Amino acid sequence: MNCNICKNPTSELFKIKILNKYNVTYFECGICKFIQTENPFWIAEAYENIITNLDIGLINRNLYLRETIPNLIDLFFPESKILIDYGGGYGMFVRMMRDMGYNYYRQDLYCENLFAKNFDIGDAPEQTFDILSAFEVFEHLVNPLDEIEKMFNLSSNIIFSTLLTPENKDEIQNWWYLSPLTGQHISLYRLETLEFIAKLFSKKLYTNKNNLHVFSDHAIDEKNVRKIFNRKKKTILNRVEDKVLAYLEPKKIRLSLLDSDYKIIENKLLQNRTN
Repeated sequence: MNCNICKNPTSELFKIKILNKYNVTYFECGICKFIQTENPFWIAEAYENIITNLDIGLINRNLYLRETIPNLIDLFFPESKILIDYGGGYGMFVRMMRDMGYNYYRQDLYCENLFAKNFDIGDAPEQTFDILSAFEVFEHLVNPLDEIEKMFNLSSNIIFSTLLTPENKDEIQNWWYLSPLTGQHISLYRLETLEFIAKLFSKKLYTNKNNLHVFSDHAIDEKNVRKIFNRKKKTILNRVEDKVLAYLEPKKIRLSLLDSDYKIIENKLLQNRTN
């Protein structure tokens, strides 16, 4: 079986029971270190429920992203104006970010938009974006390069999350992130894999070497890279400091879109009733 990233031959790594019924082989690439399952014949069954019962961390994950991603955007891409969350699920992250003043839209072909209605990709004023985010998406991709190319067609900057794979084979085999009971995590990445992808698309890679990564066209100051990736969770003091800085540097203030979004949706509802 050839690697879905670099197309070189892979070797069998181990077998695991998927969905508690199928014995599935995982393969590892010796060149880019990508790990993939055999052809995922079970994928339709795995997605009978798009958000699985085991994804009990969904709310906590969105709270973490709400704390982390604004800092990352403001340090890496301070001039960004329009953003898209790719594979945005229920739209919780998009709603949170719009509430904080980030002009975010949602894209997801498979999941119902519950929290960011009227702010899907089709509602965006244009179809190119300053930033594309993709959180907990890469590990789901059957054909990663095809999907990543689609992402780059929307934006030249991608902020994404996926846990990097441990080096030890035994540790991988017992790794919770394989999520064999759901059958949805079929593509696993090491740092070498992300470096290969970045080079393939002529991008620079920035990463905390754990769960958060950035592909970008332009060089980003390494001091800023360390600053955001090493930043601890905000304390009350951090929040006060942020407000003081926002007051002293008003150009960095992003006003919440909550009120204006309410008016946009209200107008659409009135138009629909009139028509």
